[in-house]
Amino acid sequence: MSQPSPTDQPISATSLITQWRLQILNNLLWVLAVFGGLALIIGSWSDYLTLGNRAWPYITVYALTYGIVVGAAALRQLSLNIRAILMLSVLGAISTFLLIFFGLVGSGRLLWIGVIVLALVYFGLRGGIITLAISFITLVITAALYISGNVGLEVTDVVTVQDSIEEWSGSIFLYPAIVLLIIVPFNTLMQRLERLAHQATAEAARARLNAQRAAEQAQQLEQQATQLQATERMLRDLVQSLETPTVEIGQDVMLAPIVGHIDSERTSKLTQRLLEVVSSRRIKLMVIDVAGVPTFDTTAAQSLIQTIRALRLIGCETILTGISPTAAQTITALGIDMSTINTARSPQDVLIRLSLQ
Repeated sequence: MSQPSPTDQPISATSLITQWRLQILNNLLWVLAVFGGLALIIGSWSDYLTLGNRAWPYITVYALTYGIVVGAAALRQLSLNIRAILMLSVLGAISTFLLIFFGLVGSGRLLWIGVIVLALVYFGLRGGIITLAISFITLVITAALYISGNVGLEVTDVVTVQDSIEEWSGSIFLYPAIVLLIIVPFNTLMQRLERLAHQATAEAARARLNAQRAAEQAQQLEQQATQLQATERMLRDLVQSLETPTVEIGQDVMLAPIVGHIDSERTSKLTQRLLEVVSSRRIKLMVIDVAGVPTFDTTAAQSLIQTIRALRLIGCETILTGISPTAAQTITALGIDMSTINTARSPQDVLIRLSLQ
């Protein structure tokens, strides 16, 4: 039985889930690389037109961030956890920048929620809780900067109205509730998917095992069938030899006693066997004794005549013995010509005749 190839080896549930996470990570990193490149060009040009040479620190930060994204996307030899941490760090930095730059009207909080969900995907519930705590602390610090008026950004016109304690306190306390409403069902869904993956891989393993057992059973059945065919052939040869045994009774002289009814099928097997014996042992005289044949008819007589003629063609003479008076009367009544067939009363008479020669 052929061994399974490496591609046929079963995949564990952990490996399957890791493949899913890796595929999602690769797609996200390349999406960030594409859109990040566009954002780098557009944002850097916009900042340069607005701030002039003072925009170079911002452009440098943009370029470094984009380099981290491209590196994480291209360096696939890095482990999944390292690449995931790099992606989460970049997304967290962008979320913090949007939160500080645009305040409550920006998309920083929404992007932080996305970062928390991704942390939940790659690092489980503990990673999601840690990321939630980091985002909450970032939100509190940003609120303190806005309330105290120490933001210090050049472009803050769009957020100047979002600087009261009431506005930020409501957002801060509402933020964990929104995040929990998202991550709790998402975490439940992830756990359910993991259980389904374990069940699917377990069922696949059972199916593979059953298929292997079925293949082994089929192979065993095939071997048994081959053995049965060989045994059947051996039994057929044995039956044929028992139906018409051959006994050497003298030098180059063999006796073949026939017992039972003679028909065309049996005569064909008889002729084939006697021809094989005569050819292999170089027998010159075959004595066919029909004393055990209960009845003679035209078919039986003609069949014996054909056998005797076939033996004569390969150089073996034949003497027919054991013809009973009833059989002789039947052959005469049927008008069968036996004039070309040598006959004797019994095999003993044949031996006496040969000893006198």
